[in-house]
Amino acid sequence: MQIRIDNASGRPVYQQIIDEVKRDIALGRLIKDEKLPTVRQLAGQLAINPNTIAKAYRQLEQEGIIVTKPGAGAFVANLDSSLSRAVRKRLVSKELERIAVEAFHMQIDRQALLEWFSSAVDKFNLPPGKGQANE
Repeated sequence: MQIRIDNASGRPVYQQIIDEVKRDIALGRLIKDEKLPTVRQLAGQLAINPNTIAKAYRQLEQEGIIVTKPGAGAFVANLDSSLSRAVRKRLVSKELERIAVEAFHMQIDRQALLEWFSSAVDKFNLPPGKGQANE
């Protein structure tokens, strides 16, 4: 697992770690039941405080992305979606709103944003919809 931290980013380091883990899972670089580096290993690799890694891992566990097994470490969870559709919608909608606000402040027009979003969706081979977008 290769995590890149952008110190110039306004995004907190723990959130960047969360984003990178989620991205690696979405791209298939991390798979179900794969062991993640320990907090100490990752803190050493990234040269950051172990508490930052622990915070990222806690949030990933709360979101159901990873599971922690006492004495064994952290592992990628079975993502067959233990989260309800409403919870998934809330989490993704929150991120999309954040991106829309950033686009507004960067004066990115609607069409460009939609094209970029469509390109990102294509990159991750998301399955086709089932016509239930408004749940």
